[in-house]
This record gives sequence, C-alpha cells and structure tokens, in this order.
Amino acid sequence: MRSWLMTLGCALSLAAQAGPRPTLHHLALQDQAGTWAVVARLFVQPGQPPVISKGTEVNQVVCNGLWLQSELRAEMGGQAFEGRGFFGYDTHQGAHVGTWVDSGDTWMALIKGTCARNCHEQTLFFEAFGPNGKPVTHKQIYTQQDHNHRSSVLYVQGPKGGFVKEMEMEYVRLK
Repeated sequence: MRSWLMTLGCALSLAAQAGPRPTLHHLALQDQAGTWAVVARLFVQPGQPPVISKGTEVNQVVCNGLWLQSELRAEMGGQAFEGRGFFGYDTHQGAHVGTWVDSGDTWMALIKGTCARNCHEQTLFFEAFGPNGKPVTHKQIYTQQDHNHRSSVLYVQGPKGGFVKEMEMEYVRLK
C-alpha cells in the first residue's frame, strides 16, 4: 500500500510539473505560426492616400504551445522597422493577451481582448502614447480568413471617443 501511494504521489507531482495544456484559444493562435508577407497601409492624414509599407512577419509557437512569438521586419517611410510580440490566452483572466514593442517608440503595449468565430477574429485593446505624449486607446481587429490569409485593422480612439482607422495590414503565408 505504501509503495502504491508513493507511486501515485510521484505521478501527481510529474503531472503538476507538465504545466497547462493549450486550450482551443491557444490552438487557434497556432495557425498563425509561419512566415508571412505583410503589406501595411498607414493612414497618416485624412483625405490623403495611405503610406504603403511591406515586410515579413515570422511567428513561432513557444512555451509548450501556450504562446505565439512574433517578429516583424519591414520598411516604413524609408526606415527599417522591427517589432516583436508575444500573444496568447490567459485562462485566469479569460482573455486574449499580449505584448508588443517596436523600433518606432519606447513604450510597450500591454494587449487584452476577446475572440469570435472560433477565434478566427480577435478584438484587442491597448494603450499607447499619441504624438502629444498622452495615452490613447487603440483597438485592433485581427481576422484569419483561411490558413494562408490574415488581415488586421488598427484604430485609434479620437478625442470624442469614437475610433478612427489608423492602419490596415494584409498577411499572405509564405511558408
């Protein structure tokens, strides 16, 4: 009996060390792993044509399938641009979460949001700093059309509370 209890205790201890298993939310994010061609349209001035930027995003699943690590390299306005993020699903908060940093500024975005359509659409919110140095809320909607195509629309909250489109991004899987 004692050896059976010790065996059970060891098995439970090993199971606890294995960590959490990916949920359906995590599995949906895993479909974004791979290398993607990215075309971004940045709406700088109302009524003016958007500034077009092209780049490559490389996403990989890390930490036992719980997180998606993202690296974006592009050209924006004639300058090299680099961004990195981690995205996942926090089972404690019941929310999609992430972080984002890039070469365009010194702030780190702390992202939180929800998903719909079997997590093929995510609506995420984060605070960033506007040109005046004051915090401003952003909303980003990611949509995965199919295994090889994704899109994203980034909005910034205006002074009257409504959201204004700031950028659109189209992603096509390269591999």
